[in-house]
Amino acid sequence: MKETSDAILAGVKQKKRRTVILKSLFGLMSAAFVVTLLQFYTGERLLENRIDALSKSSEKFRNSNQPFEAMISALRARQLLLNKQLVVKSKTRIKVVAALKSALDQFRERNRLQGHNGAIISVSFSPNGKTIATASADNSVKLWKSNGIELKTLTGHKDWVRSVSFSPDGRTIATASADNSVKIWNHNGIEIKTLTGHSAQVYSVSFSPDGKIIATASNDNTVKLWSLDGKELQTLTGHLQAVRDVSFSPDGKTIATASADHTVKLWSFDGKELKTLSGHKDWVRSVSFSPDGKTIATASADNTAKLWRLDGTQLQSFSGHNAQVYSVSFSPDGKTIATDYGYSVKLWRLDGKLLKIFTGHEDQIRSVSFSPDGKTIASASDDNTVKLWSLEGKPPRTLKGHENEVTSVSFSPDGKTIASLSYDNTVKLWNLEGELLKTILVPKDVSPWDIDRPFGMDGGASSMSFSPNGKTIATANWDYTVKLWSLKGREIRTLIRNRDGAFPEINFSSDGTTLATASYEGIVKLWSLDGELLETITEHKDWVRSISFSPDGKTIATASDDKSVILWNLDLDELGVIACARIRNYLNNNYNLKESDQNLCN
Repeated sequence: MKETSDAILAGVKQKKRRTVILKSLFGLMSAAFVVTLLQFYTGERLLENRIDALSKSSEKFRNSNQPFEAMISALRARQLLLNKQLVVKSKTRIKVVAALKSALDQFRERNRLQGHNGAIISVSFSPNGKTIATASADNSVKLWKSNGIELKTLTGHKDWVRSVSFSPDGRTIATASADNSVKIWNHNGIEIKTLTGHSAQVYSVSFSPDGKIIATASNDNTVKLWSLDGKELQTLTGHLQAVRDVSFSPDGKTIATASADHTVKLWSFDGKELKTLSGHKDWVRSVSFSPDGKTIATASADNTAKLWRLDGTQLQSFSGHNAQVYSVSFSPDGKTIATDYGYSVKLWRLDGKLLKIFTGHEDQIRSVSFSPDGKTIASASDDNTVKLWSLEGKPPRTLKGHENEVTSVSFSPDGKTIASLSYDNTVKLWNLEGELLKTILVPKDVSPWDIDRPFGMDGGASSMSFSPNGKTIATANWDYTVKLWSLKGREIRTLIRNRDGAFPEINFSSDGTTLATASYEGIVKLWSLDGELLETITEHKDWVRSISFSPDGKTIATASDDKSVILWNLDLDELGVIACARIRNYLNNNYNLKESDQNLCN
């Protein structure tokens, strides 16, 4: 009996001991897990701090005009960001993108060929690409290595040098000047011959494909053909005003001339006029043959470029925008852009080719937006309507209900709802059939808003954007703030208070971690969702009306009253490739750098 009691007691003690051991082990494992978690979190924080410091360092170097140091700091930050073991915040990534973009901008400036004392009017590569010739208003031509080292200065002209051209074999250089002459030089910069015969300044000089003939275009309304020994072979007359450019066809049998008389003329080699291409409404500044010689491209002061057949048939006219561009939107696949164009919507490929025009609005279009499936474009107009345009050929729908100009339109992320914002102080929600689902008042004198009285921003809203998950709406308000709201009308927080004025346009990035705002001064800013300014983009010269992120978040498109649409590169990988292409030789050949810096691009 005693033995049984002792055995039970021993078992109890052993169980207690095992429990104590297990608790101790669990405690140790928990502590170890917490320590590991803290180390991981601390590692992320340290990495972000290091990346942030390098981004700021790059900015300091850039501001003190040290482009190489700025580039290296930005590349160091990029290298840390590529560490796959730790995760950094989206805003940290954007800071690195901003640092790299800024460094690239200045680095490009540093590599200009500087040495002329006047404006550079013409530039030409030698056929092997190793030499660059520049013609200047300082009456000289300079020859440079492609790495920027000045080789030679060609002097002799007595007025502006307007054009410079290499012969096809690269051994001869021809220069055209406002002193009415053309000079021939060898590749070492020694003057061989001066061609005189024009009675006014010479705008352009060009070699025939075999290099045996030189064509010159002049302000005396003529084109002259010369042999290399300076003999005048032919004078082409027929233009009524100055001839601005001359070009040989690839087979050398046809010559094209561009004139201030708004025409392009085609000539045979013996001086016979073959065809006159009419269609431009101002000076034709440039003319060029396609490589196969079947197409001619012309560029004019009438803001158009045109493509022509050799028989004079106009194939295409690229007129671009000649009015304010209020809105631009990427298609979901990132291959197409929609822009407003007055009362119509234009659909473009990224290479600038116009695909389609949608017409039907009776007043200026203010906003365009693609549906998430890419099959529909919504447009908002000053005619108080929203139109839905089908890319599958279906008739357009018109959404009527606003009592004033509609300034913004947006699809919900699931594509089932459309939100429109109007100067009538309402936001209207619609389904794809055009039925009005809800009207949300935006009174100017109401502060908090709820389900019954939603969107009560002081001063009203100028722009709005759905978050990609469809759960949040951001509004840019006339009281100079940006606010975040739930779909039920609850204000989540005021994200930005801008002292410089209201934002006319706002948009979420594709991943929902960044907000882009546009200003009346042409400034675009990127913000984190905690209100930190990440990047400032200054390129537009007037009111930015629209901002759109590409689906992959690597490109921003902005549309401005300066009549331009600009695509901004936010692709860190691509920027890294560009940066390394420019600085790799410097890194590899500069032994004063640390080994880690020499390998930044390897």
